[in-house]
Amino acid sequence: MQQFMRKFCLFILFLLFSVPFFSQSEFKANELFQSGDYVAAQKEYGRLLRRYPSSALYNYRYARCAQELGDFQTAILYFNKSGNRYDLKHFNLGEIYLHLGYTELAIASYESYLATLNPDSERMTYVLAQVEQAEKLQRYLRRVEKVEIIDSVETTIDSILSYCPLSEEAGTMAYDSVGSIVYINQRKDRKLWSVSQDSVVKIVSSHSLMGQWSLPDTLPANINMSLRQAYPYILSDGVTLYFAACDTNGLGGYDIYVTRYNTYTESYTTPENVGMPFNSTANDYLMLIDEHRNIGYFATDRFSPHGKVRVYSFVPILQKTYWRDLSQDSLVAYAQLRYVLPVQQTTVVEMAGYEPASKLDTIQAEQPEEDIFFILNDSVVYTDLSHFRHAEARKKYHEWENLQKQSDYDAQLLSILRHSYSMASEEEREQLASSIILLENKQSQSFERCQNLLQEIRQIEMSAQ
Repeated sequence: MQQFMRKFCLFILFLLFSVPFFSQSEFKANELFQSGDYVAAQKEYGRLLRRYPSSALYNYRYARCAQELGDFQTAILYFNKSGNRYDLKHFNLGEIYLHLGYTELAIASYESYLATLNPDSERMTYVLAQVEQAEKLQRYLRRVEKVEIIDSVETTIDSILSYCPLSEEAGTMAYDSVGSIVYINQRKDRKLWSVSQDSVVKIVSSHSLMGQWSLPDTLPANINMSLRQAYPYILSDGVTLYFAACDTNGLGGYDIYVTRYNTYTESYTTPENVGMPFNSTANDYLMLIDEHRNIGYFATDRFSPHGKVRVYSFVPILQKTYWRDLSQDSLVAYAQLRYVLPVQQTTVVEMAGYEPASKLDTIQAEQPEEDIFFILNDSVVYTDLSHFRHAEARKKYHEWENLQKQSDYDAQLLSILRHSYSMASEEEREQLASSIILLENKQSQSFERCQNLLQEIRQIEMSAQ
């Protein structure tokens, strides 16, 4: 009895001391979270979760920290572990899925959140706009252009032109006194640039007559279609105009558009969004095509820190081709330039006077691995890309490699969702089931496509032996 009383007293003392400790720890975690110190806050919530692993609040806040820190897989796991106590879970999952390109999951999450909102909620307009954005991305993903990327380099927005050298035949691009980019054609008798007029940035043009530039003439309303237009460039044909605009019908931020001047009607055609991968939900600023050297450039701030942009050089082609027979996730990877289609060596040789600004100085995800392990047959194994004898086989190997990476990523996400399902309530399982089935189907399609690619690669290489 005495021993029991001693243990009981120790237990009471533990409760007396531990409750204030965990209350203090929760206060500290909440304070760090509210201040935006998500690294420290996540550590504190991690300590609390070890004590209270089923706490909806701690799981939710741990997920929010992971979301803010860009650790989206962890965020997805802990949002699902937090249950349905916090309606904002669905909103945050929608934001994550949309960012990752999982548009179906994003729409489902947003719709779950919308079901909890009052019709007059201030957030309603934003969420509906995000659903519309996800649906728009789905439409654009049906036409993701195959683009051979030569090179890329990160720079500041006011240094873009340093990495876009043009031949004389392609005209000149330069900065004016206020930092606006000015295009001047080959004959140096026409120039285009953007000016600010009553808080609206419009593209204007001027002609040189007897050595004097005419007063600026504002381009038509179908080109100056939004509050901000900039970065005009005309091809050597004199009629094809590329420019950037912040249009509400675009993917987000600046998008690149193309229009053509009709000499018969003396008007420009309706500008067309050039689509993915040139455009994204970030800012996509500039499109230049030097037809004489067979090289193009475009600039974007996707993947770049604040104040930085990445300038890509690519191979322009007259007959566009689009990705087909890929899972949506793989399409998203190519559309976002997380995966790139490397340029063929023969194409680089044909480019007159081209000198790369860097050796594919791109983000880590898009740098191809030189060391490989590809089993051709029982006696031949490729350990380097140069071992491929056929360019088409090498190209398909890159496609297989990228598809395999995406499949591995999907497998990790599927594992997270399955783990969440095993711990979820009946209501939560119903919500997770559709997402799991969707990813399982994608995994099955990816596996089949990977196997077909391997077979095609071996057939092509065997024929070249």
